[in-house]
Amino acid sequence: MSVRLPELLTEADLPGPELRAAALDGQLYAVADAWCSIAEIDDHTGRAVAAGLSLGQGVVVAERTAAWVWGARGPAPLPHTGLVVSPSRVKHQSRGSVVRQVVVDDDEMVVIRGVSVTTPARTVVDLARGDSWAARDETIARDVCDLHGVTMDEAIAVLDRRGRLPRRHRTLDRLRRLWLPGPRPAARTPAPPSTP
Repeated sequence: MSVRLPELLTEADLPGPELRAAALDGQLYAVADAWCSIAEIDDHTGRAVAAGLSLGQGVVVAERTAAWVWGARGPAPLPHTGLVVSPSRVKHQSRGSVVRQVVVDDDEMVVIRGVSVTTPARTVVDLARGDSWAARDETIARDVCDLHGVTMDEAIAVLDRRGRLPRRHRTLDRLRRLWLPGPRPAARTPAPPSTP
């Protein structure tokens, strides 16, 4: 009887050199810190599981990492970013990950194959609230809005749930800019990896 390997492989399953060799042979492709068969589609499910493997059980995938899960363009952001739902106590396992303790309501999270990810609207608000907001953050926030139909009203409703947050006016300005009319690069749907 043959044993089926997990959908995503890590160095806990096979040594790193074997995983990289399989990628060079065209059998696997990288998904954040994990590897996936080329027979599998690069979608939000695999990305959520890969981020969950990196962050650890009980950590909610958030901010740039959540935007990547939801299909924002570009490679997986490292370090991964996650949230620990206050007052939970969990042990995250990834080297270099950023985990903050915050208040997150149940309806601001989606569970994908056992991994909690902030909803697209919550993800956009978290990005807009960040101190490191840059053109890249605006682009990936727009990608999430375009791919998942997040409206300005939905984003502002998420922000309003938290009451009087610091830098609220700055966050509102950033959110409003996301929906300004005018040309902008089209968001892309993640494509499956090409075969050699």
